[in-house]
Amino acid sequence: MATRKFSLRPTSLILPVLAAAGLGFALYSVLWRPAEAVTTPASAPPATPVQGAIAGIGVVEPRSEFLNLGVELPGVVRQVFVQVGDTVTQGQALFALDQREVDAEIATLGAAIASADISAADAKAAYDLIRSVDDPRAVSKDEVDRRRFAADLAGAKAAELRAQLAAAQTRKRRLTVTAPIDGRILALNARPGEYAQAGALAEPLLRMGDTGRLHVRVEVDEENAGKLTATAKAQGSFRGASTDRVTLSFVRFEPYVQPKQNLAVAGQRVDTRVVQVLYALPEGSDAAFVGRQMDVFIEGGK
Repeated sequence: MATRKFSLRPTSLILPVLAAAGLGFALYSVLWRPAEAVTTPASAPPATPVQGAIAGIGVVEPRSEFLNLGVELPGVVRQVFVQVGDTVTQGQALFALDQREVDAEIATLGAAIASADISAADAKAAYDLIRSVDDPRAVSKDEVDRRRFAADLAGAKAAELRAQLAAAQTRKRRLTVTAPIDGRILALNARPGEYAQAGALAEPLLRMGDTGRLHVRVEVDEENAGKLTATAKAQGSFRGASTDRVTLSFVRFEPYVQPKQNLAVAGQRVDTRVVQVLYALPEGSDAAFVGRQMDVFIEGGK
């Protein structure tokens, strides 16, 4: 009787080996998992100071609100006269675009005006001369009219050139951006050699505002709009200093209800509509940087 021989093929060992490797990896992942670090918040979350208070998120801003300045005419920035943090006065030059082209135009028009004035004076003298003739029969009426028209045309040409010069000088003044109010430079994105595009930009060339007294713009959900009153007391604390509260002074309500902009956490719903309330911070508030967030609590009405 013949003996049957059994042999193991290499392919039959693949599945057991893979299963053993997977089991080993699973055990390693479970046994050698690093312990999760327990994080503690840098500061305690803000607590409601009074029962039934209305909570809102506020952002510190200048008393004048933010003024985002740009250029009326596009061009290359030639010179910047201020730095971030500088205090400026109304009408002070902030930065200027390249003015070489308009300067050449002004010089050309100035020379043209000088030549036109000479021509106008010569035409007027000729007209005055022919008018001074005592005997009207010595010159024809057509000649008198021709001299008069020539004098008028020369004078009109000089006036036209002066109007062009005034327009060029106005265009030159528009190439220099000046401060619209007294205030402080908060952000500066204009640098010499860079091209400045006219119109509204995602990042303004210069941002400023009146920081003599800071305000905080608080967003309150529209469900609580009916509980807000101008006489309600309000307190606020800066992020990271929840126990240090400051008393806020009411300024005004914004009449337009708009979508929420200040989100407390990432992923929060943005279809919420809010009422914006402006409060004034106490003068000389510590750590009151423009743009800093505050947690604000307002006494709710009945």
